[in-house]
Amino acid sequence: MKKKLKIGLLYLGLHNQLVKKYGVNSIITRKEFFCKLGKHYMIPKDLRHYIVSEMTDKKLIEVVNRDNIKILPCEIDIEKEPQKLYRFLNFV
Repeated sequence: MKKKLKIGLLYLGLHNQLVKKYGVNSIITRKEFFCKLGKHYMIPKDLRHYIVSEMTDKKLIEVVNRDNIKILPCEIDIEKEPQKLYRFLNFV
């Protein structure tokens, strides 16, 4: 039986962009995170806090304190290992 992707493609895409720009285990400000959400994903301001909450639940980021967010490593790297992603999506 194949595993199901539990993270979500858009969250993986956002996480990948954050890793490319800042790196894994980097701490960024909430403002930088919201700027990325607003410019690239056009998420309305009132929903951005829910995105932080969902990405925290999915273990993609960690809220360090009120103003900072830590980018956590993910088991799927969509650029270096696309075959792993395809297996999760049942494309292979």
